[in-house]
Amino acid sequence: MKAYVQYLDYSPVSGNLVEPCGDRSVFILDGRNNLNTWINDAINANGYRRPKYPHFKIMLGDFRQSKEIYSTI
Repeated sequence: MKAYVQYLDYSPVSGNLVEPCGDRSVFILDGRNNLNTWINDAINANGYRRPKYPHFKIMLGDFRQSKEIYSTI
């Protein structure tokens, strides 16, 4: 099972919540774990060797075709 975290940040132009570009805004999760572990991993990885983002969402699937299963919004 493929899963990843997409971090979200506020746009400096419009102030809306957007998905930032680049490899620092995405974190690949271990597909063998459950949702609670994924949430803890997303919280622990936020700000560690990457910018600190205010929100995130957990996506299930690959990058081309995925669905949102959890969001902090």
